Amino acid sequence: MSRNTIEQFMWGYQAHFRIAFERLLDAVLRELGATDVGGKCLLVGTQMPDENVARDVCIEPENDRWPDSLFTDLLTAIEAHVKNHPLKNMHYGDEPSMRDKPENIRRDSVRKAVQNSLSRYDRESNVHSFAGAPAPVDGYYVVPVLQLPSALFERFRPLRDRVTEGRFVGDSSLVHAAIRLVLDEAHDELQRSDPGRFLRGRHASATEIAKRAASSFMDTIVAAIGDRAYQAWGLFEHLNVISTLMYEGEEGRGKMILANLDSGAVDVALKLAESVSFNEPRWARKILQMASSETALLADSNSILGLGSIAKGTDPWSAQNVYTVEFHDHFHWSLSCGNEVLLVSRFGAPSLPGDRFPRAKLFDTFQRLFPESKAEDLADFTELFDAAAGQRRGSMLVVAADAAAEAARLRGQGTQTVPTKLTPELYRRVSNIDGTIIVDPKCVCHAVGVILDGPANEQCTPSRGARYNSGIRYVAASSASRLAIVVSDDGTVDAIPMLRPRIRKSVIEEQIAKLEASSIDTYHEPIGWLDKHRFYLDQAQCDRINAEQKRLEEVPLNVGEMRILHKKFTCNSACTAEYYEQEVFP
Repeated sequence: MSRNTIEQFMWGYQAHFRIAFERLLDAVLRELGATDVGGKCLLVGTQMPDENVARDVCIEPENDRWPDSLFTDLLTAIEAHVKNHPLKNMHYGDEPSMRDKPENIRRDSVRKAVQNSLSRYDRESNVHSFAGAPAPVDGYYVVPVLQLPSALFERFRPLRDRVTEGRFVGDSSLVHAAIRLVLDEAHDELQRSDPGRFLRGRHASATEIAKRAASSFMDTIVAAIGDRAYQAWGLFEHLNVISTLMYEGEEGRGKMILANLDSGAVDVALKLAESVSFNEPRWARKILQMASSETALLADSNSILGLGSIAKGTDPWSAQNVYTVEFHDHFHWSLSCGNEVLLVSRFGAPSLPGDRFPRAKLFDTFQRLFPESKAEDLADFTELFDAAAGQRRGSMLVVAADAAAEAARLRGQGTQTVPTKLTPELYRRVSNIDGTIIVDPKCVCHAVGVILDGPANEQCTPSRGARYNSGIRYVAASSASRLAIVVSDDGTVDAIPMLRPRIRKSVIEEQIAKLEASSIDTYHEPIGWLDKHRFYLDQAQCDRINAEQKRLEEVPLNVGEMRILHKKFTCNSACTAEYYEQEVFP
């Protein structure tokens, strides 16, 4: 096989393929609530047996952060995996499975060898690599690999142990489920003719993948509690339906513990003589009315079994066989293991729990909104923020430059107080009543239990609750600096607004210079970075980038080649001097 044939994929459409799946991964994670993750995609091609190809191993992109030396012994490692594969001595009862076994073993060995080859790089670069299933392309097994920063898995902790049941292998977290499904989409694309050439509309949307990931992760929970009722797959959908139903005009609120009653992980207070199936959601919703903060419903993946609580002495995170579902309000529930929130569902849309919390970014926002505040003011705010975020119930704290005037204006919608320094203990007491607490930048309290006002705006969203949207409306209603800390009942914490991080102009200039020095083969990374940082570009920089895009667009296309174009760059008038970080010179 000639090198030109290889280049048609490995050096032709490969950039479009890689960038498309980086964008898909980013879109899925953004759909789940993880933003600015910076995931990367690479492709590793290994020679198929008996194929005459120009190179044993190919990687895309070449000459990037992944040196060829990572895969020096890849073919040897593949053969070692094939020789010692656990399925080597497996005998299937049907002829097609026995026929496919050698190829399945080899492909799995290719995937494992690529995964292992990246382990040292992962440790040194603080990333996690995920190798997908290989597909044959022009004499190569091509493996798609997604890489994400390790910090993502520190923010959203996966289950302690891998969940397996027979041939079923579960997903360690909602993020892991999403990554696997994006890799599945990449594998499907690799099996098409001319992979990477026509990508628009050929893979599932980010919204669809996010929902499938949630459903898959809930299947993992079913296996984790030891429930062998595989016909019950669909727990995510069942819980969504129950959360939508009212009972005598009331929204569903309460807890449900998912466990095997024989596991010893739960204490049973009341066992139903006849279980209530999730396939009868109205009956299940009626039973939910009996749940309270002290006594929860007990259920497996099929049905409600009774009332009870987690057994004393049981550490859910260590045991990993007991989980809590909390119904917060209409169409809103969350899944936890111990103190770790694993999944949140609002209006059927799954998400990760609110990040607890990008503190440095929050504190930077506080200082920029209230530039006259001192170090002790930030320290006092930090204590109040921790008190709010640590509560097991919803609340809202507003820091307002015009707190005194607002307390007087809203005295008919809350309780005005004599200005009093708010301590964490006092915050916990006054937050026991509904409504918002208003303090000034020195954390002096001026009002409690306030019902906020403000007109609706484009930032409001029906996927979030009334508390969050009231914070959005109130902060946007005035030119005075205001910062709202919204703690939802599921433990999600939001700051409104969360200002964009500051950036050094020299960093922008470095990327523009890389673009100006790039060729048609190397422009993807700088233009991708600039595309993500459009907000910070001034008009002169936009003009330079647009000129480079025009230069690259005028390079003649090879036969069958496609080129990804970015929309024209324009400056954003909302980007002011405060968004630029002070330069540091040696």
